[in-house]
Amino acid sequence: MKRSALQDLANFLPEDLLTVNAATPAGVPIDAITAACSRAESVLALLMAQFNAVDDTERLNDHVIANVLWDVQGTIGLIRTLAIHGDSTTYQAVAGKR
Repeated sequence: MKRSALQDLANFLPEDLLTVNAATPAGVPIDAITAACSRAESVLALLMAQFNAVDDTERLNDHVIANVLWDVQGTIGLIRTLAIHGDSTTYQAVAGKR
């Protein structure tokens, strides 16, 4: 029995589906990595402010905090994908394979 395309995509996270475009030049995409790191740092700074507040009257719901942490996990996955691209294409360029 064949599964539909919708069922095949049912359990993927965004970072599981994102890849570096095959036309991307070899090398370390440092600007993209830096931007992703800055985004993650900003999200974490906002989250840390939640726990440094004087009173708890404006605390975010637990599901919002969980989604913030999940976002940072996804961004780290994106950074990993970019770093692996940089590593593998740099190695290929040095070895003369690209």
